[in-house]
Order: sequence, then C-alpha cells, then structure tokens
Amino acid sequence: MINVGKALQAAGIVFRLLHCGPSPIPLNTRRSGVYQGISFQYTTAVRRPGSFVARLFVYLWGITELTLRLVRLRLLCNRAAIYLYIMDGPLYLYVACVCRLLGFPIVQEMCEWFPSFRRSAFSDWLYRKPIFAMATGILVISRLIDRRVRERSALANPDLQIYALPSLVDSRRFIEAAPLEENGADAVPDFVWCGIGYTEDILFLVRVLALVNREGYRCRLRVLSAAFLGWGPDMIRDCARKHGLPPDSIHLMGCVDDRTLESCYKSAAALLLPLWDDDRSRTRMPNKLAEYLASGRPVITSGVGDLLDFLVDGVNAYVGNPGDERNFANNMIAVLRDPCRATQIGADGQRTCIERMDYRSQIDGLAGYFINCIEGRKNVRRYQDAAGDVARPARADVPHCGAASSEGA
Repeated sequence: MINVGKALQAAGIVFRLLHCGPSPIPLNTRRSGVYQGISFQYTTAVRRPGSFVARLFVYLWGITELTLRLVRLRLLCNRAAIYLYIMDGPLYLYVACVCRLLGFPIVQEMCEWFPSFRRSAFSDWLYRKPIFAMATGILVISRLIDRRVRERSALANPDLQIYALPSLVDSRRFIEAAPLEENGADAVPDFVWCGIGYTEDILFLVRVLALVNREGYRCRLRVLSAAFLGWGPDMIRDCARKHGLPPDSIHLMGCVDDRTLESCYKSAAALLLPLWDDDRSRTRMPNKLAEYLASGRPVITSGVGDLLDFLVDGVNAYVGNPGDERNFANNMIAVLRDPCRATQIGADGQRTCIERMDYRSQIDGLAGYFINCIEGRKNVRRYQDAAGDVARPARADVPHCGAASSEGA
C-alpha cells in the first residue's frame, strides 16, 4: 500500500492513508504524521486495548471517525477514489457501502484470496458477488487471482477495471542499507526470515536448520516477526532443543524498526521464504520477496505460483520444491559452501527486482489506472502496455486517492 501511494504521488496524485482502529505493531506510536513520504492518520488512539470490550468500543469509535472523514472528503473533493485495503469481514462491507452511498469509486486491493484460508460463510458470500459488484477497480497480485476475479465479475460487474500489480518495493531503501556490524572473522553466518510467525513456517525452518547443522555447517536463524501466531518464543526454543539445535542457533528478534530490518537483510547469508503447495501460496506474491531481492542478498524460496515467471533456480535465486525440507536445507548449504556464487545470485536477483518490482516502474501505469477509475472511464486501455502514454494531471485539478486500511479487533 505504501509503495502504491509513492507511485501515485510521483505522478502528481494526492494520496492519504486513513487507518481504521489501533495498530497491532508496538513500534507504531504516532496517531498521525508522514511515513516514507506518505501522510497517515489513525481514526483512534494507536495502542490496542487489552480487553475485548475496550477493543470493541475503540473500533466503534474508529468506524464513526472513518465515516465522518469520508463525508468530509466528499464535501471537499469531487475527484477522489478510495483505495480499500480491507479484503474481508463486516468492516469491509460497511466501508464499501458507505463509499458507494457517497459516490466514491472503490479500488479494491486483492493481494490474497481469503476464502482459501479464512473460510466462513460470510467470506464465501462476499467473494461470490458483493466484493466485485461494489468495486470500480481491483488490483490483483497474481494470474490465479486475476482469473478468479474475471470469472466472478463477468456477471456481477462486467465493467470492473482490473490491474495486475506485482509486489512493489522502494528498492533504494534496501540497496543503500548498511549491513550489521560483524563480530570478527569468526562471525556465524545468519539466515534471515521475516513475516508474521505462522506456526507452519517456523516449524519448517527449525527442522531445516537442524538438517543443515547435522551436515556440519554452523549457522544461525534470525526471525523477525511482529507476532507468533499459535506459538510463543519459548515454545519455538523448545522445538529447536528437541531437534538438537544449540541455544544460540535461533535469534528471535521480534518486531524491529526499518533500519534494523534493512540492515539484517543486507548482512544475511541468505533470506528465507518457504512456500507451500497450497492455494494460498499459489495465489499470492509475498511483499517481503520484493524486499528480499532488493537487498542484493540471495533468496531461498519455493517454486510456486507467479514467482516462477521471473525467478530461475541458480540464476537469480535458489528455488526449490515447496515444502521439501531436504531441498531447502541443500540450498542453504549451497550458500555456505560457495558464498561468492551466492553473492552473484543475489546481485542478479536485485537486478530482476529493480526491473519489475520497484514502484518507479509502475508510476505511469498506476496513475492511468486510478485516473480512469476516478473519472469513470471503462476499459479504455491495457494499463501496463501504455506506460509511457499517461497524461499527468495539472496541479490545479489534482485527483485524490484515499487509502483505507484496518486490522481486525
């Protein structure tokens, strides 16, 4: 979302972020300000209350404030769209209905296919028709999601504007980052994994690290995560002990600031992204893949979905079989055995990222797409094929794009 905003602002389109509810990230403390050039505001206090009743009250407050802000925007601006980064749940339905009543075009983000892993009758109903009927446009992150959106919108909304958008990154952040300071010539190589701590990913990496250690290769796993879903840090350490890993083999760093994140990437032996042979992995394109590649360090991942269109094993990444622990471990060992080749693979991955994932490559296409959605034009171009042919808006009549996002209660 931030990088979509950067692309639109570079094209002269005003972009503002409104976050409905408190933040799940402890490092977030400011209720409003500017982050990476994007103006943001929370509709409530930033801290998330501990009790369910207090959270319910805070979210009701946030929804009320969001509604008032949308009404105010409608009164002040005739050329505006809402970029909706809410993909599921009752809050989506409420905000989408308010936007439609106020006459705002909705550009819906669809970077995952929620019915495949958040199964509920309500979610299935949303994805059968309403989510497509209420949108003016949808940003899709993979060919599989694109196909599903086209199939379901054929009757619900034939004029739906669809834009295929890869994972985006501001590559300069990671290219220019300074690596962490080494602790002398005997420093232990670090592999890095970043994300929400889903149990399946963490357990997989613990088992893989144990395989690497049994082959006699000394290394460590850094885990950067804002939360551990289903497992706590102590339970992860217990699992590591059961697999014979030494106490210092896993470093649970928790939630870190941007500078630490960028430095950890830059100093890693390799960056790890296990994927699975399931619908969720096939439909998505993880945002952290773009960040990983931008750092210039080698990426070890699995051959699933659209990433096979641009990642080639042994050329610009290490690409193995999804869910194959031995294969993943062998790729980690390959990095340790031949660090010079790993560095070259990382450099080639960085070039691939800059060519197709840096937000600057999407400025003209995204600007044309959002302006067409704001102005009600229907399917006038294939946006990605018209990158150099978009007229920039005059500053006297600048379109606005407001991004609404949320986190669950």
